[in-house]
Amino acid sequence: MSISAKTKRILFIGFEGLQMLDLVGPADVFSIASIRVPGSYEIHYVGTSPSVRASNGLNFQLNALPKVQSTDIIIIPGGVARSILAAIADEVLLKWLTEASSLACRVASVCSGSFMLAHLGLLDNKRAVTHWSAIGHLTKQAPKAHIDKDAIFVEDGKIWTSAGVTTGIDLALAMVRRDIDETTALQVARDIVVHVIRPGNQSQYSTPLTLQKQTGPNLDRLIPWLEGRITETTSVADMANEMGLSERQFHRQCLSQFGRTPAKLALELKLDHARNFLQDEKIPISIIGEICGFSDGAAFSKAFKKQFAISPAMFRNHWKIQDSRK
Repeated sequence: MSISAKTKRILFIGFEGLQMLDLVGPADVFSIASIRVPGSYEIHYVGTSPSVRASNGLNFQLNALPKVQSTDIIIIPGGVARSILAAIADEVLLKWLTEASSLACRVASVCSGSFMLAHLGLLDNKRAVTHWSAIGHLTKQAPKAHIDKDAIFVEDGKIWTSAGVTTGIDLALAMVRRDIDETTALQVARDIVVHVIRPGNQSQYSTPLTLQKQTGPNLDRLIPWLEGRITETTSVADMANEMGLSERQFHRQCLSQFGRTPAKLALELKLDHARNFLQDEKIPISIIGEICGFSDGAAFSKAFKKQFAISPAMFRNHWKIQDSRK
């Protein structure tokens, strides 16, 4: 693809106090894609000020707000509440966004950038998502929107929203997949060491992270340790020994802190990884069971179906159908 009418400009909106990772994560995705497929994207950082200071203290330069073209993609990063409110109060920016959003081929937000879309009425009668901590606030701000409480990103027509921070990378990879092809998206994901391209309907709530939030000081190493042994068979005795507890003490603390037996805890982590691997059609289901430490395909299928009420094959097929509708 050469530089032509097919080239899409990515217009990142800069404002004082923005969350830098909301911006640079997606920007690197498009930047690497444009290296792999020259002419696919041009990246511009624009705003009403010549420079802004991000929430982490970094300063960077902005170009003036441009005349928008029909092939442009506008991406609004998030920031803390006062930064978003200040950006919404910027009349020049809001006037530009109002006109630009009607002309651009896509308008996207990362994290709390969704509140700017809500203020403009762009989420009315649309499915949308934001960071889990702000879902209640966005529901009030955009009462006509259908706020997804769990997805990592949502596409509804030309409006794309993501849950925030690293999910901006998932959103950008999905756009690369749409604009160029899946092979390029996978190559970019490997370049930035993303272990799996996540579909938008994947939960914001990671099983490992959710479990780690429940842990006490005696078992604070357990989840990371188990995550590193997904491919191995790990007994309750192995776990107890690693935590420096007797099996009885370990079993009791596991039930107290996680509400699960040690065996159930380890199984859920394996199945969470299996669910991610199933989204990659190139990996045979039999191999996924092996990767995740199951003795054979039958054991994997039985455990997966018991946990998710659907077989691994049906889960993969359902995900393919959902993905093809985007």
